[in-house]
Amino acid sequence: MEWKALYEGLRKWKPGWTVEAWWGLLHPFEKGLGSILVQNTAWTNAVRAIDSLRLMGLTCPRVVLDAPVETLQEGVRPAGFPRAKAEAIRGLSHWFLDHGGIDGAFAGDGDLLRWELLSIRGIGPETADMVLLYVLEKPTFIGDAYTRRIISRWQGVSEPRYEEIRTQVMRTLSQVADQQLFHALLVELGKEHCHKRRPRCTGCPLQHSCKFSEDRYSKGG
Repeated sequence: MEWKALYEGLRKWKPGWTVEAWWGLLHPFEKGLGSILVQNTAWTNAVRAIDSLRLMGLTCPRVVLDAPVETLQEGVRPAGFPRAKAEAIRGLSHWFLDHGGIDGAFAGDGDLLRWELLSIRGIGPETADMVLLYVLEKPTFIGDAYTRRIISRWQGVSEPRYEEIRTQVMRTLSQVADQQLFHALLVELGKEHCHKRRPRCTGCPLQHSCKFSEDRYSKGG
């Protein structure tokens, strides 16, 4: 896969664009909350849930664990799946406290931290890698649906597996800052152009190098 070429093409698409602007969040634990809340919903719903948790004062691990489960569930409700997501947030809160807080987790080994995160009920590879990459700044990558769809269409191949993407990107881009920006740009491309249904090829920064777009317009699509 030509990951480096894809990354450089997307950087030219949004020069000067930053990961901080993409997140819109500064507090590390809130990014951890967002990594859970965004699963199976739109980011706008995740932000609504984060705002709700802020109003309740539930944006640090200790307070989350001290609060009644029902209160936490009500706070995350705007993001959907309140029981499952509340349970995952409580699990992540326990995990951070077990490591002595975010600073303690930050000092840990990335591979071990990933294994621990994946052992938390409700946290799968995508969420674990989001926490590792954006909260703890550990080298990893997220082979999410946007990335699988984009690379499949761009190169005209079957969708690669999650771990295949993660391994290849980490091998190509070793710096955490590049991994963070690359993932954020892929998400934005998926949201703005490479939709699951009715992709908007016109204006896409990859239009002239994309196999899908080439085939689509050669057939008059």
